[in-house]
Amino acid sequence: MNRILVVEDEPGIALALEDSLRLEGHEVEVIADGMEAGRRSRESTFDLILLDAMLPGKDGFTICRELRSAGSNTPVIFLSGRAQEYDRVRGLDLGANDYVVKPFSPDELMARVRRLLRDRENGREQQKQFDDDLRAAAAVQESLFPRHHPSMKGLEYSAACRPAKGVSGDYYDFIPLESGKLGLLLADVSGKGMGAALLGASLHGALRAFAPLAPSHPGEVVKRVNRLLFQTTSSERYATVFYGIIDPAARTLTYANAGHCPPWLIRQKTYHRLASLTPPAGMFAELAPEEAGVPLECGDWLVITSDGISEASNYNGEDFGEMRLMAMLDPSDTTDNFCCAALDAVTSFAGDKQADDLTIIAARVIGTSPA
Repeated sequence: MNRILVVEDEPGIALALEDSLRLEGHEVEVIADGMEAGRRSRESTFDLILLDAMLPGKDGFTICRELRSAGSNTPVIFLSGRAQEYDRVRGLDLGANDYVVKPFSPDELMARVRRLLRDRENGREQQKQFDDDLRAAAAVQESLFPRHHPSMKGLEYSAACRPAKGVSGDYYDFIPLESGKLGLLLADVSGKGMGAALLGASLHGALRAFAPLAPSHPGEVVKRVNRLLFQTTSSERYATVFYGIIDPAARTLTYANAGHCPPWLIRQKTYHRLASLTPPAGMFAELAPEEAGVPLECGDWLVITSDGISEASNYNGEDFGEMRLMAMLDPSDTTDNFCCAALDAVTSFAGDKQADDLTIIAARVIGTSPA
């Protein structure tokens, strides 16, 4: 049963509308005052509003504008004796779905009501199908993230991801390699939503396939990933990629950075940036196999993030920034606690304005120095 709000101050018209709608099986509420109608339309949920343009207390145009400003998508049909083009255009521009001029044909009005209610029901079914598909895609994507972290002597590491739209264009992975090495991946695909997630899954699979072929050379792995992305995607699709290989035994990090925001290497309150070495993957046909290496020491932290963290903004337009993230780092904390606390802090800072995927990887060198 649909719930319909009739806002009409002419008793004869209001009664006729109520009777016609009830005969068609709808639940009807009738209000004659504009102020009361504005309050009820915000407080309760209706499937349709029949709204007189001229009302005591508050006119229908104002009510419609307030509803749309509040984010309501409830269908609205204006009923008005004002037949000028200006008034019809004004009502539709304010977000009404239809504008019916008095006097009107009851049969025609009921046909318009049925059409809008059909469209609303179809929209609900389509939204449900979309939501089901999105949940299924999110479950598939979740299965691609590493469920188990390979145990690495001398290294503690964690990651966390919080999508902006159900599925993420960010991908992270931990890849066990020969001789006890570990590959760390964080990739950020251009765009958001389903399209970015599909490209991210392709990138994820490619890097998983190429990583064992060059277990000590991340630049070569990213070069091969770039070639595949360029050959299989359109020119506006690309991904920033940080891929590092940690050798816990030798205490070294070798990395390739294809356009990704520079990660942080933190050593005894000194902060080093691991700058980008090449353009993002997928932008050009060939990418040089550029890579760099840094020695690691006991107590070092490596923090890799997607730009959604530093660029998250609050209602004042202020960015979360990198310094807030670094200020949260307690060298004695666990990497798991730090990753979870970081995403919670960014989410709280942005409120309901999360515009981008949030992903973070943290690794900490533990144990004694190698002999």
